[in-house]
Amino acid sequence: MRPRQTSIPAGCIWRPAVTLLVAVLLCSAGCAVPALQEPTITLSGVEIENVTPRSTDLSLHLIIHNPNPIGATLTRVSFDVYFLDGGEWVFLAHGERGGFAIQPDAETAISIPVTVDNLRLVQGLLRGLADGAVTLRVTGSGVLDFGIATFEVPFERTVEVQPGQA
Repeated sequence: MRPRQTSIPAGCIWRPAVTLLVAVLLCSAGCAVPALQEPTITLSGVEIENVTPRSTDLSLHLIIHNPNPIGATLTRVSFDVYFLDGGEWVFLAHGERGGFAIQPDAETAISIPVTVDNLRLVQGLLRGLADGAVTLRVTGSGVLDFGIATFEVPFERTVEVQPGQA
């Protein structure tokens, strides 16, 4: 007895393959990750919080602009504060903090405390009295975690403060 040969019509093979391909494409279309834009960090101001004989507590105010449709976590922001003395930058203080929730498609304002040694602060103020102004520089970076991508965003701002200026 001879084995019986069966043939499968060509249309029967292609139909399931095309259906499977269309299903895979439809399922993966919603999984496409939108391109994220890099956020920005801006120093908006510095405020004196407390003064003791040995130190001064400042609060640095930062604005994080997130142009993306999803929120993020500012996992770390780190910065250094300097003053200009005779053409050289002199370290004044360091600040670091993290764990801030950043809103989607918005600007989020945060404040970070930093303590300055009064001996260094007085040195900067004396230089300012001699020169007519104190030049301060804040430089640092923040790490924003979007879950699908992480950005390290640098920031820097240099300001000149004259005695008596608020």
